[in-house]
Amino acid sequence: MDEKGHMRLTLESVRELIAKDVPNVEITTLEEELGSGRGDNYTSMLYRIRAKGRRHIESGEWIDYECAIIYKVLPQSREHREAFKSEQLFRNEVAFYTHVWPALNKLQTNDRKVFSGVAKIYAARIDLIAMEDLRERGFKMADRRKGLQLDHLKRALKALAGFHALSLTLREMRPEEFARLTDPDVGQGIQEALFRTENEDWYRQYYQEAAKNAIKMVSDGLPSHMEYKRIEIMEKLRSFLNDDVFFRTMSELAASRGPLTVFCHGDCWTNNILFKDDAEANEEDVCLLDFQLSRVGSLALDLANFLYCCTSGEIRRAHMTQLLQHYHFHLMSSLRTLNPEQPPKDPSIMWELGLLNVRTPVHLLESLTYRLNEEMRRCGRFGVGLALDILPISTCESEEAPDMYERSETCKEKQSTRAPPRGGEECARLMTDLVLELVHNHAL
Repeated sequence: MDEKGHMRLTLESVRELIAKDVPNVEITTLEEELGSGRGDNYTSMLYRIRAKGRRHIESGEWIDYECAIIYKVLPQSREHREAFKSEQLFRNEVAFYTHVWPALNKLQTNDRKVFSGVAKIYAARIDLIAMEDLRERGFKMADRRKGLQLDHLKRALKALAGFHALSLTLREMRPEEFARLTDPDVGQGIQEALFRTENEDWYRQYYQEAAKNAIKMVSDGLPSHMEYKRIEIMEKLRSFLNDDVFFRTMSELAASRGPLTVFCHGDCWTNNILFKDDAEANEEDVCLLDFQLSRVGSLALDLANFLYCCTSGEIRRAHMTQLLQHYHFHLMSSLRTLNPEQPPKDPSIMWELGLLNVRTPVHLLESLTYRLNEEMRRCGRFGVGLALDILPISTCESEEAPDMYERSETCKEKQSTRAPPRGGEECARLMTDLVLELVHNHAL
């Protein structure tokens, strides 16, 4: 704690963190800066540290040593912590880094690596998460206001396919361990942190405002050539966003279990995906951040989150089938890499998603993609529900976003933290395109 009672890393605590990972190091100085700006992070406060000192090597010499760490702590403002359920989300992420990710990563032995896009963790505890600063390895965040283009979309989908394949493999090969890690009651599992029926009253005001904004955006932004379907479109949207329907539907979709149940990242939007554009052939070029909203559910929940909240309608209209096929291919390939000798217990289940044969004939691929489209259609409403929140956040100006570094006494109204940005012209265009697409696909 600093003199104001805020959790901060000190020189001594950084020494301890680094010493666990790198022996014979002396840290003498720290340089610290804010790790994110307004609109880039909503549930915690990020700081970047550059630790400098020297390291004793085998030859007996001392050499200069530097280490860059990024760490997150809970918001200073109690109002922000309560409004965004920050403490609950923090616990979920700690469980992921402490228990879930190590179990998944253990499957990648004997060169069976399919996904390594998780930062090295120095500490994960209830009040602090410290990890490597991925900027040091050349990773960068895309511009949240521009969204992702085709190359970045394909690279991120390949990473998600590998990540999901680890869950499917753990479930197949070590079902008891998978069950334990998906059971929050045993203390090691992750749990749904947002869409739980007991949270409905708490988030009601937030989503009422978000729904009202979305309805207005779509109503005002409906293109003239769709006017003849205005009544149908608006009725379907209002029906889904009805106060008695929305949160219950989102909770049911999040809680649904089936043959495609995996550990979902849970928050696949632009700011939580880092890219390395100059990566070597066998080097990881995508890293996933912020597992606070990680959940256990259908892999299509992550896909709906990603494809409906990080792309434009133009890209989906031109490339949606191609993107789903790309994900298919890498999911199939990853499953075979992880477990080449033993086929799935129920091949028909995997066949339904096109996972049985990497060399699926072209004439069958359309049929298999259709089946994935069916799963995406089932979870499409989940993507719309997330878009209510993510699209206004991702398109707003930084000064319109909540300031997580704001002190409690400067938060004049708790109300201000319980509503998303209203959403401007670009947000309205993205929201309207998404709703029209899902109505057309009978997903809404």
